[in-house]
Amino acid sequence: MKFTVSTSDLQRVLAKIGGVVPTKSPMPILETFLFELVNSTLSITATDQIVSSTIALQVTGAEDGRIAIPAKRLTDTVRSLPVTDATFVIDTALNKIRITTPNGEYSLTGESAKEYPVVPEFKGTSEIVLDSSVLRKIVHRTAFAVSMDELRPAMMGILVQTNGKEIRAVSTDGHRLSRFIYRPDKGAQLGRDIIVPAKALGILVKGLETGLCTLSTSDTHVRFQYEQTVLVSRLIEETYPNYESVIPADNAKLLTINKDELTSSIRRVALYASASTHQVRFDAASNALKLSAQDVDFGGEAHEVLSCQYSAEPLEIGFNAMYLVDILSHIDGEQVTMRFSTSTRAGIVNPAETLPQEDTLMLIMPVRLNT
Repeated sequence: MKFTVSTSDLQRVLAKIGGVVPTKSPMPILETFLFELVNSTLSITATDQIVSSTIALQVTGAEDGRIAIPAKRLTDTVRSLPVTDATFVIDTALNKIRITTPNGEYSLTGESAKEYPVVPEFKGTSEIVLDSSVLRKIVHRTAFAVSMDELRPAMMGILVQTNGKEIRAVSTDGHRLSRFIYRPDKGAQLGRDIIVPAKALGILVKGLETGLCTLSTSDTHVRFQYEQTVLVSRLIEETYPNYESVIPADNAKLLTINKDELTSSIRRVALYASASTHQVRFDAASNALKLSAQDVDFGGEAHEVLSCQYSAEPLEIGFNAMYLVDILSHIDGEQVTMRFSTSTRAGIVNPAETLPQEDTLMLIMPVRLNT
């Protein structure tokens, strides 16, 4: 097996799919990239047996072949090289790899391609086509609120629902919830709700550039095809919580405020919050919002007052500062609206202005106020 490739092109491809490779695995073969050369097309595959990604790269091929190459060592080597051409000469019988550049030579040992897991054949049943910018926006709005709790596997993914008129993406970790709705010009229909692992979508947006992406589903997997890349992920086969039941419909106390000013204030005041609760207290009354935090254990406290639009009854409510900053950082626009009911019910955060095709809703549960 022999080919020559630009180090910059190879580095770009490895960066896109490197996130698929597990850092530690009971199966060492998963810590490798599968290289397959046919004529002058090099296909590079990475998999953790849940998510698989393959990218095709045009090279100058001299001899076809297949081999599994250690991912970390190859990535580190290519990243450290200057922009130049690198020639790979590979003995697939002995799994020996030699990389030569105008200024150096590097040797490493790979694994037999026969040991590499077979990526399951994908048989799609339905598909939709979206612009890459829309997919990036869907992931940006939702991935941050995905749960890391392995005891609740459904919440470790993003719920995607379609009804022919809109695409709805939802994530929650029990403390906060994000729902993003997009209404494409031509509609969209997948036939059923799916839960996509957050890792798969994170890898997807890392590789997306411009153009269209085709999203296809089967009974057990989802596939994304764009440019020279195919990413396939196993779906999470669990029942997603009834998220609509926790979205309050009667939050009538409306507060409108500058998003950046609020975010900066929360960050400053939170420096004096309890290390265990990260609680920041909101006191809203008559077009003013007072933020405060107190660390009883170490005796620190902080207060700030911001101007806002608020004319409802005075309200006192507490939030986890980290969760609230996360929510605010994933909302576009200069102004945000916050809707409240009581100090014990969830607050709703929305952008004050939004595009006609979009609807963004963020929910955050309150923290019990310190006495």
